Amino acid sequence: MENGQNNDKTNLAPPELGYLVVRVSTALGSIPLENATVHIRGNTADSSGVLYSLLSDRDGLTKKVALPAPPRALSGAPGSVAPFSTWNIDVSKEGYVPVYFQNVPVYSQVVSVQPAVLVPRTERFEREEIYNESTQPTL
Repeated sequence: MENGQNNDKTNLAPPELGYLVVRVSTALGSIPLENATVHIRGNTADSSGVLYSLLSDRDGLTKKVALPAPPRALSGAPGSVAPFSTWNIDVSKEGYVPVYFQNVPVYSQVVSVQPAVLVPRTERFEREEIYNESTQPTL
């Protein structure tokens, strides 16, 4: 994979766009968090730089961003590339434990919503949380 996308040289179809919104909250998801910092990155060493740096709004939502994804038509072909691209997301806010999401799938022509539940920083909760979303999504 390259630039957060599936890279199959045998398939030269140009990428399409999928969309991503991050929903930031606390209290087990019941209270939206405003002004949380959200960074969206590629998921390889070559593309790990920040592509988008966003702030959540009063509803805890980031703006919708467009990201390259494999063409939708490829998803039904046997033996084809995975029908999604994957991205890494960092979410932080002062006073809260940061969370990191790895391999978040984004599908062509679909708005994906990634929930990010932050826990207030206390003596009991100090370390960041890392979630790997690499399990195969059910299609």
